[in-house]
Amino acid sequence: MPERDTARSAAAALALDVLVVAVFVVVGRRSHAEGVTLAGWLETAWPFLAGLVLGWVGVVAGLGRAPVTLATGLPVWVATVFGGMALRDMSGQGTALPFVVVATLSLALGLLGWRAAATLLGRRRAAAPSSPTSHRGVAVGEPTPDPLGQRELGEQDITTPGRGVVPPQERARYGRRPDAEADRPDADD
Repeated sequence: MPERDTARSAAAALALDVLVVAVFVVVGRRSHAEGVTLAGWLETAWPFLAGLVLGWVGVVAGLGRAPVTLATGLPVWVATVFGGMALRDMSGQGTALPFVVVATLSLALGLLGWRAAATLLGRRRAAAPSSPTSHRGVAVGEPTPDPLGQRELGEQDITTPGRGVVPPQERARYGRRPDAEADRPDADD
C-alpha cells in the first residue's frame, strides 16, 4: 500500500509540474500574441519539458525518491529553467534577459508554489485531531488503559470507559444509583 501511495504522489507531482510548464507556455504565447496551436505550443514547451525531465531524473537518481517536497523541488526548478534556456538557445529560440527573469520567477512560483502549499496542508493535517470526537488521541467512550497510573503502583490492571463522565441526558441509559431518589428535592418523604 505505501508503494502505491508513493507512486501515486510521484505521478501527481509530475503531472502538476508538467501542468505548470504547460500553463507558463500558454500564458507566454498569448501575451506575445502568438497562436496557441499544438505545434506552436510544442515548439516553445519542449525545452522546458526536457529541462523538467532532467531535473526529475537527477533527483530520483540522486535521492532515490520523487521530488515531491519543497527541498527536492528546488533542483527540479533550477534544471527546468537552466535546461530550458540552454535548449532554447541551442535551437535558435530567444533567451533575452527579461524573458529569462520572467521564466525564472514564473516557474519558481509554479514549481515551488504547489510544493509549499502541499507542505503547509500536510502540516495542518498532521496537527489536526484525528476526529472530532477524540480527546488526547483516545476516542471518547473508548476504554482508557490505566488512567490513574495504578499499574505503576503495583495494583491490578483496570480500564475505565473514556473519561468516566456520563452527561446528565445519558444517565437514564445506565440506570440510577440506589440512593438517587433521596437526592432529589421533589422526592416524597
